[in-house]
Amino acid sequence: MEPGTLTDLQLAVMNALWQVGEGTVGDVHLALASEGRSLAPTTVATLLQRLGKQGWVKHTKHGRQFVYRAAKAQKDVASGVLRRVLASFFGGNVSALAAQLLESEQLRPQDLEDLRSLLKKKRP
Repeated sequence: MEPGTLTDLQLAVMNALWQVGEGTVGDVHLALASEGRSLAPTTVATLLQRLGKQGWVKHTKHGRQFVYRAAKAQKDVASGVLRRVLASFFGGNVSALAAQLLESEQLRPQDLEDLRSLLKKKRP
């Protein structure tokens, strides 16, 4: 399971699954719908099955239904993707990554304050 290899649609399904924690195709379908994604339940089922084959999702059988859950925590997957971006685009240079983020995003004053606080905590 290589972090960062999820398509946008697969990532949407994973986000829905992380949101529900554990659930049926119907539960994931509802979570996707609440995010504005209108997919057929059969499409959601197919995506979950494929994600299972790729190792992203696990399932158990309860009666006639499968109950799905993510195989990895969202935070772990996000960390892996971030490490990949850091290595691929910035040659491992954290400062360059931070500079790109600061230059390319509209930051609210609270965002800047939060960043200052995080930096203070990281100081040796």
